[in-house]
Amino acid sequence: MNMTFFKCPTVGLAAFVLASTGLAASKKLTLDELFPADRVLDVQITVAEKDWNKIRHQSRNFVSALHESRKVKPIDGPYEYVNADMTIDGVKFEKVGLRKKGFIGSQSTSRPSLKIKLNHIDKGQAIGGLTKLTMNNNKQDSSIVSQYMGYAFFAQAGSPAPRCAFAKVTVNGKNIGIYSHVESIRKPLLARGFGNDAGTLYEGTVADFYEDWEGSLEYKRGDDKLGREKIRQLIQLLESEEVSEEAIGRFVDLDSFYRFWAIEGLLGFWDGYSGNANNFFIYLNPKTDRFHFIPWGADALFRKRSMLNFDFRAPVSVKTKGRVAYRLYQLPESRERYRKTLHDLLKEHWGEDKLLAECDRIEALIKPHLNREQYRFTKSLNGTRDFIKARRGDLMKETADSMPAWRKEPKAPPVIAAIGKIKARFSALWMEDSPRERTNIGKVEISLTMDGMKVALKDAGVHAAWTGGFGRSSKPSVRIVARRADNDKQVSFDLGMEEDSFRAGDDIQSSGVLKEGRSFSFGPLGMQFIGGKTRLRAAGMREGDKVEGEFEGEVMKLIGMGR
Repeated sequence: MNMTFFKCPTVGLAAFVLASTGLAASKKLTLDELFPADRVLDVQITVAEKDWNKIRHQSRNFVSALHESRKVKPIDGPYEYVNADMTIDGVKFEKVGLRKKGFIGSQSTSRPSLKIKLNHIDKGQAIGGLTKLTMNNNKQDSSIVSQYMGYAFFAQAGSPAPRCAFAKVTVNGKNIGIYSHVESIRKPLLARGFGNDAGTLYEGTVADFYEDWEGSLEYKRGDDKLGREKIRQLIQLLESEEVSEEAIGRFVDLDSFYRFWAIEGLLGFWDGYSGNANNFFIYLNPKTDRFHFIPWGADALFRKRSMLNFDFRAPVSVKTKGRVAYRLYQLPESRERYRKTLHDLLKEHWGEDKLLAECDRIEALIKPHLNREQYRFTKSLNGTRDFIKARRGDLMKETADSMPAWRKEPKAPPVIAAIGKIKARFSALWMEDSPRERTNIGKVEISLTMDGMKVALKDAGVHAAWTGGFGRSSKPSVRIVARRADNDKQVSFDLGMEEDSFRAGDDIQSSGVLKEGRSFSFGPLGMQFIGGKTRLRAAGMREGDKVEGEFEGEVMKLIGMGR
């Protein structure tokens, strides 16, 4: 088994000595030096405390991130750049842009994932053509090795993927732990992986090739008109009754795709393209005039089964929630081609002893630099070791003679769709001890429409408090409680706002949930969300302070989960 992808990139001895002795400030970093295998990068960030607090508290929620408008165009992110200074192994980068990153599951206020824009102010500042750095916090991967080992396996097996290194990140002198420093998918990666960087690139985040979804893939670079037309044509093909491998091969480079797909299956990538129609890039390669898939967000590997809406009947050797993967898998010749590709990977690239040795090496390398929040590292890494030991047996048991049949058809990606409208005018007091079930507090007028029908409410009350009552880590919220006139069932609305925005004057983006009765739903399934704008005339967050204003927005529900 060739494991050269775990070797340190070739770096001159003098450069290594400079970096090791702290003299690196007098030199420039090369791209190779950004992704070492034998050491942890030392990344030190200096940023104004108010700016750090600003960006680390910025967040997404299901309502904004999954709104149905993303079918037409990707939703603009909520994260803003602030100015910062940075050193990497002592090499200074001044006036870089720093912002939070992450979709939903990786969000954190104490250890946020970070995007660093080198040319934020100085347009010529870059490292080997790379202008953006990605620091992932591994919140969804407490083993911390998924991205590092996963991307390396993709690349070593011939499927283009980002490079990755470990970085100890310090902000204003405070160690916030080990991050995965992942190569941004830009020109350097495209040139290395495909021999050119002139093609069209798109990112897929909870998106796939479905009718009316062609706008959901986020354009990154290249000829968008050409790329978007190819996407539309591929969607039309996948929507048709009769789909052949040959027909799909006119739009997707099949040799490349089967390799990519089988690696996702082998590594148990449950949140990737084939596992969840998520975390992928597609590159329209001008050399082949076909789409090639590139992995991204690989912090969900080395799991036997999906962590999201898994089905115990589903095969463990293949994932088919991605539309291209599903349509191919229904063809006998394609299932056999996948099987052969998977077995070739096991034979040529999957070596348990070397993978386990790599786990041991990484553990010794990064353990001294962990943050206290990364306390589950050793236990989780042992889970990865167990996966590696068992994986060949699990796969061969299921695929020794043929691939298992699996016909469960995936649905289009989930969206938050509007199912009602709400308007409210309220006059309330701030209460430290939130009386969650009391009505007739304060004054409130409500107009609620659901599915086009007006809902009559009675005994309405309102107060303001910290959402959930869990202290000041939560959001200030206006809570409205009433009862339905037709069945006397309690109805409650939580309108949460960012603490920094909770003041009289401007329109404030507000979101929360609408609950009927006292039942509790875990997660977004079955829940009804509220999103809109609040304008406060009075606002205060001390006991007895007035909170007055108006809210107008939509009631929404998550549609499309359970694929």
